[in-house]
Amino acid sequence: MENSVTLEEEAKRATEQLAGKIVGAVWRHQPGEIVIQFTDGSRLFADINGTALELSVTGGTND
Repeated sequence: MENSVTLEEEAKRATEQLAGKIVGAVWRHQPGEIVIQFTDGSRLFADINGTALELSVTGGTND
């Protein structure tokens, strides 16, 4: 990771952002990538960048 966020902090933030969401679909567009879309429109992206796993949560509503 290029910034100062630890793996534990990143995991905690993703857990908080995704708590209570319902999976609507899962996609595999590339071998090193997975996208999970939730029923509220939010998405969790997980992909390999070199030797690191990157997580990104986008969109949706904050209930």
